[in-house]
Formats: sequence, structure tokens, C-alpha cells
Amino acid sequence: MWYLFHGPNVLARDEEIARMKAKLGEAEMASLNTTVIERDAPIKDLIAACDALPFLTDRRLVIASNWLSGPAGTKTRKRGEETAGPLQTLIAYLPTMPDTTRLVFAEDATLSDSHPLIKLAADKANSGLVRHYGLPADPARWIIERAKSKGSDISPQAAQLLSVKINRGNSNDRDHFDSDSRTYLLKLDNELDKLVSYALGRRIESRDVDLLVQDEDVADIFKFIDAMSARDADAAYRVMRGILGRGESPLVVLAHIARQTRLLMQAKEHPDLGPERLAQTIGVHPFVARKVTQQAGRFSMDELERAHMALLEADLAIKTGQMDDMTALDLLVAQLCA
Repeated sequence: MWYLFHGPNVLARDEEIARMKAKLGEAEMASLNTTVIERDAPIKDLIAACDALPFLTDRRLVIASNWLSGPAGTKTRKRGEETAGPLQTLIAYLPTMPDTTRLVFAEDATLSDSHPLIKLAADKANSGLVRHYGLPADPARWIIERAKSKGSDISPQAAQLLSVKINRGNSNDRDHFDSDSRTYLLKLDNELDKLVSYALGRRIESRDVDLLVQDEDVADIFKFIDAMSARDADAAYRVMRGILGRGESPLVVLAHIARQTRLLMQAKEHPDLGPERLAQTIGVHPFVARKVTQQAGRFSMDELERAHMALLEADLAIKTGQMDDMTALDLLVAQLCA
């Protein structure tokens, strides 16, 4: 039998594959009867792995990792050629595949409903199963259920806070949205593991999330300041649009930039303090203190004061209706990077 598991929720997909592997027996035996086919492997290697007999067990597992979206899976025959391409060869082979083989196509991307294998699985006479692993509609609910599976408990408020601290991806950023979506749940799960270990059996609360989980918007603001120091308006615009694309309002983005500018000014006022002392003095995490210390060296105090005034003027223009928020932000970026 063959399976097609596709979609950005690679965490759930890989856990399902792990359960399939566990059914092969003890860990050593399961490893002996599992073959992973990489995305650039030729079709002959995939078929050879599927044709191999299981060793001291009743079945073997073949995992084709992103093979369908790789060079072999996307290559088709040229016009006028009589020899079938790899995908056509695969479709012809699947009905003859040994009953002892479980073949899993693990695709990170979401395949089109028109994909030949999805169409093939729709035929009831075929021994194929397609399962789409999409992201949960309610990440906070997913976090709560995930915490329970780890033997822990998290408050709804803490779950909601955790879900927005991690960058889910900006749908307008076509170059990175797919990869950001795939890593979103992986990051959440990793942060949840840290929180479970820290809580030591008690309920995880919002204060725990604030203490242990870095807000990824902070990282984006660092990128914005880096772009500003390099006078790279294009890069600054991309960062700003990315934050807006995740649902933040322009006034919140303005507040992020204003806060970071104030931190830079405070770092300039305390040039003799190391990151640890500076963190205590201005009330931030040591990581933030180290970063603002590095960035502050790229600006004069006069530049930071002018930037601060520009931020105040943009805030006033938005709140008094003199300018719409997006126009004010665009002009601000141009002014800061001039």
C-alpha cells in the first residue's frame, strides 16, 4: 500500500510516520526495514527499495521525502519521446508493488488536487491513501491539546500569547511563506517543551511565556534597525510589511520602532555599562541589551533624537487624522533611511 502525506503540518505528519515505523518492531529491526529516498533519487532507486523483501518481519517501510516535488517527480517525458517519464513509470509500477511494502510520499508542500497521484488515490480500486496535513485553524487550541499530550496544562491566555509570539509567516511574502508555515508548529512545539520543563507540573501561565519565549516581532524590529543603520529603505520596507502582514496594526508597528529607538538612546547614554548591567538598568532581557548595544554604535545621539522626533510627528499625524496610517509609515521609513 502507498500513502501520500502532504502539507505544512510536518510535525503531525512525521509523528504519523514514526507510528508506522514503530509497528515494524523493535527500534533496531525497524531501522533495518526502513529506507528513506531523497528528493533527487532516480525512479529506479525508489522501485528497488520498494521491491526489496522485509528482513525478519512481515513488512518494510519506504519513505520518499519530497520526491514528488523533486527533480524526478516533476520530470515528464518530452514531446515525441516514447519512454515514459519518472512519474508515469511510478504510476505504472504502484499496482505491482509488493504487498509487504508500505510506501510513504512525505511532501512538505500542499500538492494540487490535480496531481496524478491524488487522482490515482481517488480510484477506489487503487491501494493509495492521501492525507493533507494543514495548519490548525485555532493555534491556541492546538497548543492546549499539545500541552495535555505532554502531560502538562496551559492556560488559554498563555496559549494565545504563545501562538502570537511566534511568526506564523506572511502570506504576502511568497518566497518564505511556505517555509515559515512549516516551521511555525515546530517552533511552537519546541517552546512548549521548554515551558513544560520550566513549570515542573504546575499550570503554564502567561508570565511563563513572557519570561521564556522571545517575541519574534522583536527580532524583526532588530532587522528594521539594521536596515535603517545601513540606509537600506527597501529592506526596512520589507520588514515593516512583514509585521503588518501578520496582523499587527500600523500604530503597533510604530510603537515597536519608537520603543527600539528609545532603547538605542538609553544605550548611548550608558556607554560604559556591559550588557548585563545595561539590561538591569533599562529593564530588558540581556539578549536585547546586547543587541541594542551593538546597534547603538551605528548611530549618533543626534540621529537618534531626530528619529525620535520623526516618530512623534508620524504618531501625531495619524492620531489627528492629518495622514492615514500606512502613508505615515511609508514616509517615516523613507525619512529614517534618508
